[in-house]
Amino acid sequence: MKKVSKFNAGLALGSLTAVIALFAGASVASAQTAPATGNSQVSQAAAPFNTQVAQTAPGGDSSVAAGQAAPGGGSFPGSFLVPGTNTSLKIGGFAKLAIMDDLSATTNVSPDVVAAGNIALRGSTTSSNRGNWNFNPRQSSFFFDARTPTSYGELDTFIQADFFGQNISNSFGSSNTRNARLVLAYGTLGPLLGGQTLSLWFDGDALGESVDPTVTVGTMNGLTNRQGTVRYTYVAGGGLSVAASVEQPSVEGFDNSLGAANTAINASATPAPGTANTFAQKYPDFVAKGRWDQAWGHVALAGVLRNQEVQSVGVPNYNDSPGWGAYLSGHLNTFGKDTFRAGGMVGQALGHYLSDMGAAAGIETNTPVVGANDTRVTKPLSFGVNASYTHWWTDQLRSTVIGGYSKVDVNTSSIITSAAAQNAIDKMHIAETVNLIWSPVPQVDLGIEYTHYTRHMTGPNGTVQSIGQMNRIEAETVFKF
Repeated sequence: MKKVSKFNAGLALGSLTAVIALFAGASVASAQTAPATGNSQVSQAAAPFNTQVAQTAPGGDSSVAAGQAAPGGGSFPGSFLVPGTNTSLKIGGFAKLAIMDDLSATTNVSPDVVAAGNIALRGSTTSSNRGNWNFNPRQSSFFFDARTPTSYGELDTFIQADFFGQNISNSFGSSNTRNARLVLAYGTLGPLLGGQTLSLWFDGDALGESVDPTVTVGTMNGLTNRQGTVRYTYVAGGGLSVAASVEQPSVEGFDNSLGAANTAINASATPAPGTANTFAQKYPDFVAKGRWDQAWGHVALAGVLRNQEVQSVGVPNYNDSPGWGAYLSGHLNTFGKDTFRAGGMVGQALGHYLSDMGAAAGIETNTPVVGANDTRVTKPLSFGVNASYTHWWTDQLRSTVIGGYSKVDVNTSSIITSAAAQNAIDKMHIAETVNLIWSPVPQVDLGIEYTHYTRHMTGPNGTVQSIGQMNRIEAETVFKF
């Protein structure tokens, strides 16, 4: 039976084993035999899928498959039977405080998590901003997990929220308003899933544990990549499973003409269909994934096809070749409880599937005109790698070392030609992280982490250089219920 360890975070949500456990119901969960693994901090960030969520997400424990009653009277641990029904319900979550000290400059646009776009470039007006402290409880989260037996298998419904919603007014030292935000909302019936959840592309079991979830350079993290999804999962036996999903599309990229004011191309920010230079998303994203779980660990291979087009009046399209990507990931159990995790991806117009790059890894345009050919539109090749090692000093104390690298081949010869645009598009990210996390009891995590992040732009612009660096110390207190 599948067992979920106390530090198996939102990872169960991303990997296919977890996909099976979370999305294919009890019978699917019972087919999985790999040891539980995962990153508790993908969960405990702006997309907080913490250990409690991983332990109680639909199909995520063996008691459901075995038909064993939980102490609370429900069909799975921590649940209770709703009076007058055969539905088992669990309410859970965690309260987290993240304490951050930026030893180097950031733009302070969004200091709550690490983000490449917030790293100030040398020579910029914000490059002297240092010593920024932030006490942030917004990663706190709560969830509802309901499971009902049916003639088609177990019906699972899962809803989760955190406090990263838009703040209309926030006065520090006074109200400290934190608005709620929908994180997950999906249901499963047997192998079928529908709703908002992490992309099938995401493999949380291949990510190391971290205090801040966005230090996962070179991969997809759980922070901003929850999207509408319809998914089907098939378990072939012997630890082998395959899944396919249709997911919410998003046009992502940059246009040379926007220069320093460049913002990500998206459907809401670009001209309406039928007008000049419309960036279109005609079809949903298609993702497929295969995963093999064994006692030594797991390996997974995922692929994505996505439509990224530029259109104009009287012209069907400038470039309708699909964006694509391939992602190989996995983990290896080494000595004792120690684990090595790694993943690498490559593709064209990957966009948010390479999280730290986002729009920089999307399409690139240079003001296409009516009748122009594909030379003014390109889908850059990008790739990313991420690796980590977790060592357990004791049964309650562990450390993780993480390294990540991502790069985009920006076309500076004919597409992104202006200095302002080149200074606005990220070309390469490098990140190194080391942490120490103590769990005196399974419901509590106390951690501290150091992260060094290097941001390389495509080119300089006047006195603003093409490089910026960030050094952050971050501590956490996490109390789960």
